[in-house]
Amino acid sequence: MYIERGIIRSFDPGTWQASVELAGAHTALLSGVPVAADLASDLLAPGTRVWLCLSEEGNPADAAVLVPYGTAPAAWVTSRLWKPALASASRTSAVTCSATAYEAVPGLSVSLTLEAAGSVLLLAAACGYLVSPGITYALAFFHHDGHEATELVPGEEIGGTGASAGESVTLCALALQSGVPAGTHTFVLKHRVSAGSAVLGRGRIVALAMGG
Repeated sequence: MYIERGIIRSFDPGTWQASVELAGAHTALLSGVPVAADLASDLLAPGTRVWLCLSEEGNPADAAVLVPYGTAPAAWVTSRLWKPALASASRTSAVTCSATAYEAVPGLSVSLTLEAAGSVLLLAAACGYLVSPGITYALAFFHHDGHEATELVPGEEIGGTGASAGESVTLCALALQSGVPAGTHTFVLKHRVSAGSAVLGRGRIVALAMGG
């Protein structure tokens, strides 16, 4: 095996193969060269200069397009296996919670699309106050869509038997779900109280898709 430079002349996303002209040899066109699985199609436009791995026998099917070189790609171009996805939602008006089982916080849900299986990191920040004394107020993320309806841990709780009526509360929640399949997924922030009621004054959630 050896490394050679080439120029992409065409790329077929259906087969994930390219036709590549060897650098300095305008008549040497290799067809059906496999392309590294992690290269995004944005990086394989005709005219792109690439490094190739070639076999000693010269069979294009045994070669591989490894990586482009010479020009930095646009900032938004990244791996075929992971394209970053980010979604956020916020709520600025108060909502009262008196449910002892988790219920959705209106307006605090997000949907995002993963092009390939990966992980989703979820963050929440909220503030409000306890209406009733001696209660616990809790927040948790749920992966809630056609794929599944799962509570993601850890959640976040505040208050307790020593909490006072009217006590201000601030909560930050973080959850990570791995093994999320490709597709569009919805994540919902839910809240509950142990008894009585509490008010969420405002909040914000962010979901970030990550590779792996």
